[in-house]
Amino acid sequence: MKKTFVYSALTSAVILAMNSAYANEQKVEELDEITVTGGSMFRMGEVPVYQAKSAVAITREDLDKQDVLKADEIGRYQAGFTNQIYGSDTNTNWFRVRGAEVTQAINGLPTFSYGFFTPQVETFGLEAIEITKGADSMTFGAAQAGGLINYVTKRPHKEQVGKGEVKLTAGNKNQYGIGVDYTAGLNADDSVRLRSVLGYGTRDGDWDKTKNETFYIAPTLEWDISDRTHLTILASYQRDHGIPSSNFYPQEGTLRSLPNGSYYSRNVNFGDPLNDKETNRQYRIGYEFNHDFANGLKGYSSYSYSHIQNNHRGGYIFPSAYTTTYAPVAPSANNYMVSGNTVYNNGKMITHTLDNHLNWEYENTWLKNTLSIGMDYRHAKVDALYSQYALAYSANLANYHQNWGQSATPIGTPTHIKTRQLGLYLQNQARIAEKYVLGFGIRHDKAKQNEYTSSQTVKNNHTSYSGSLMYEAPYGINPYFSYSESFNIPVGLSGNERLYDPQITRQYELGVKYLPTWLDGVITIAGFRAKDNGALKMNGVGTTTQDDNVYRKGFELQADVNITPNWNLTLAYTYTKSETKDKATGEKVRRPSIPTNVFALITDYTFNEGPLNGLTLGAGLRYNGHSVTSKGSLYSHAQVPSYTVVDLIARYAITQNWIAQVNIDNVGNRRYIASCDYYCYYGQERKMNASLTYKF
Repeated sequence: MKKTFVYSALTSAVILAMNSAYANEQKVEELDEITVTGGSMFRMGEVPVYQAKSAVAITREDLDKQDVLKADEIGRYQAGFTNQIYGSDTNTNWFRVRGAEVTQAINGLPTFSYGFFTPQVETFGLEAIEITKGADSMTFGAAQAGGLINYVTKRPHKEQVGKGEVKLTAGNKNQYGIGVDYTAGLNADDSVRLRSVLGYGTRDGDWDKTKNETFYIAPTLEWDISDRTHLTILASYQRDHGIPSSNFYPQEGTLRSLPNGSYYSRNVNFGDPLNDKETNRQYRIGYEFNHDFANGLKGYSSYSYSHIQNNHRGGYIFPSAYTTTYAPVAPSANNYMVSGNTVYNNGKMITHTLDNHLNWEYENTWLKNTLSIGMDYRHAKVDALYSQYALAYSANLANYHQNWGQSATPIGTPTHIKTRQLGLYLQNQARIAEKYVLGFGIRHDKAKQNEYTSSQTVKNNHTSYSGSLMYEAPYGINPYFSYSESFNIPVGLSGNERLYDPQITRQYELGVKYLPTWLDGVITIAGFRAKDNGALKMNGVGTTTQDDNVYRKGFELQADVNITPNWNLTLAYTYTKSETKDKATGEKVRRPSIPTNVFALITDYTFNEGPLNGLTLGAGLRYNGHSVTSKGSLYSHAQVPSYTVVDLIARYAITQNWIAQVNIDNVGNRRYIASCDYYCYYGQERKMNASLTYKF
């Protein structure tokens, strides 16, 4: 009998829950039986552990256990990730995977990202997160070189009818919130269902007088039109409002001490919180439709409309003082005076995203084959007043309160950008002789971007290729090799007010996925090498330009195991080397903000008998090795120290319905620098959060 696992019980959890010996003997059968439904970007239906690439699926249970309140916290215990390199920003999620930026998607459809029009994500509204590490243009066409992150929102699954939860949260930094989630059947046989998710939360930022307040509502309607035809309507509204963080610190006083031996407090706000503000509203509606034509042929169609309205004003300082030739000078040598300015954005971005594809599954005695062929289209339009230099002033770092209260009106430049992409793709996955899994893909995209204020246009017709081979050897050892590409045209204007040239990445990956017969778990090892043409970099005054060539290579080890039925452990290690090569001189320069070594370990134990029955205790350790500053900054290519922080978890199932939980991140309140480029950025302070959940 065919089994269906929806993403409220993700396939990765299924694999971990299976007895490993059984998994080794039956893995082909299980892989064939699993059907992923609703919002997945894995259109071939493959389980992440059996994909010939670095793919991960994070469950709702993992999000709750680690108390993920902000999306860029998801990779803390995942190999390949560098998280929150600019600190715990109040309004933006900062990811680096394999030393590069990633493309984010919602329900299997990519989102556009342009400045302050990057979509916000309410983690309470998610039932899973999918991750592909490394270059991948086969899935969405234009994509960042670091990989893909897909947020799967909560669905009204049939087995969820009549069930729900209410969750109350409170913590330090004046943090409190509530989440409500309920699924109702709308007819006698529950073939029409509605799931409603409501969330509210507020919290002060780590910087003086910063804060953010979020309201979220997401109704989702699902209709089983027949046994072979299904329709899902998804809608959401989210409003974020507050005083944005200004986490740009000079290198003097953070990486190196001030002349008197002191350092700036990590709570100092070098912006203008008396006038800084941000309100972000985003509306989203779309559908997912699928039909089984029988004889192995299935059709899928999905569409999303998004409207983001953003009003942002944020003051900031320049990272140092400068000579007349723009050489950086320590602020203390200039009587602690530096230039300040204001970034201003007021406008909207409207996007349409559509994907249609057919899957055909065929098998005989020696071959099991899945062919996917499809077309997708993306369209985005930005109309805004924007300027990174909207209101200039002089800033006194010795008495930063004097910088507050800049009463003049910031001036934005009209910005009108339209970007389109049409893609055609073909993917095939063949399982040969129940041992060899061969995959290949080809995709052609036509992309165009216009900036109408300056009458600029950039076009790119690009064909991407991918190929992979996995050998499912005895004893659960599955070696693989893959080749993949990505291309991307960044939305918006560079620091020299020009549209960006296309970015092209080519990546090779070699790895092993191991499902041991002697241990309940999965161990993966991967090595990669990638070359990026046109990667973005920041210059000394906060604007972005493009590098010629970036060379990245790395090694990743991930172990997710159940040592006993009550005791589980996750270990992640990442080695990354990222360098820029100058075309003229051939010199290779290490890129800033990316640590060479990252190690993370998290474990928890659940008591299921005796007086501690229902109690789960856990702890995590996160180590980030040293990185470097930008070449040409005040302390050019200086080493940024490593750091280690510890997280604690306590969870108690009071009854089957009531669950209490306490999470403390950075329990020792370690003061550390997350990274430096021309600026430096303090890492997140101690975060404490308690929750009480009632499930019914």
